[in-house]
Amino acid sequence: MTKILVVDDSMVSRLMIKQIVNDSFPDWLVIDAANGDDALAATEENQDIDIALLDYNMPGMNGLELAEKIQSTHPIPRMALLTANIQDHVKAQAESLGLSFINKPIQEDVVVPFLQAQ
Repeated sequence: MTKILVVDDSMVSRLMIKQIVNDSFPDWLVIDAANGDDALAATEENQDIDIALLDYNMPGMNGLELAEKIQSTHPIPRMALLTANIQDHVKAQAESLGLSFINKPIQEDVVVPFLQAQ
């Protein structure tokens, strides 16, 4: 079973992504977290997460800081940064960490192709 970690301080965003995943990949397990600390705890409990979608702007650590911590403790094969912050330096830092970049607002026709990619 594919496991996907969704980290966003917006409950609406987490619910939207969860609905997209449930509609397109009903046998996948969605694990959600509202912040970086909760996400790190989730990676401790579920060490075989396949995909992570990380919001950039969150209280506490941002999505890039979270990605670095995840990669050093429990690497996740595919990660993407979800954000409306489309500044070049944010994109460059995300790419340097091996993260894909998905613009907000969340759209099914953008999220599903990322999830389908191998």
